[in-house]
Amino acid sequence: MKYLLHVLLLIIPIISHAEIVSRDLVGKASDISLTKNFHEGTGLGPIEAQLCPTCPIYQLTITPSTVVSKDGDRFDLPKFKMQLKANGNKKVRLQFHKHTNEIFYIRLISGNGNKEILQ
Repeated sequence: MKYLLHVLLLIIPIISHAEIVSRDLVGKASDISLTKNFHEGTGLGPIEAQLCPTCPIYQLTITPSTVVSKDGDRFDLPKFKMQLKANGNKKVRLQFHKHTNEIFYIRLISGNGNKEILQ
């Protein structure tokens, strides 16, 4: 018990150097394009996201663990292409792993949506 404080003081610097491995992209649904290897039936596979004509192209992958939602309501991955086309001018937020490029979640936001973008 006497050395507990010393052990904690040794551990704290290690914890504070944790790497952030996710990135967020915020743009419009029309900034996302499906690649030829994207499987429409399952909603899985590679996509590309480019937020502006001079911005880099992010090559990302939708996996079975990717969560896709519109205005907070989740929908099935096979409906992703349909939702993407129907909401081309709506805001979208993507979060992905910066090393593997696997997408954690995609949120389509109708209306104002500023509150959800900032959260």
